Amino acid sequence: MFKSNFFGRIFWVDDNYEFKSCPLCVDNTGDFDQTDYVSEWTDLEGVSLSELLNIHHACILNKVNHAGSLSLNDFAINP
Repeated sequence: MFKSNFFGRIFWVDDNYEFKSCPLCVDNTGDFDQTDYVSEWTDLEGVSLSELLNIHHACILNKVNHAGSLSLNDFAINP
């Protein structure tokens, strides 16, 4: 999973390699009752596609190389 302060969301790739996300709570946990598919996002105004694609890339590598077990974040880059 990738915790992103930039987006205020947690991202991951599920078993079908679908790119998913949920809101990141202030205590750095996820609100998994609000899970969505990134591919279904319709309002991309203000969304950095470059940042989103970098997160997707990290999630794919995490899934393929580490079975999704790594906990990644952008906290040092986007405090």
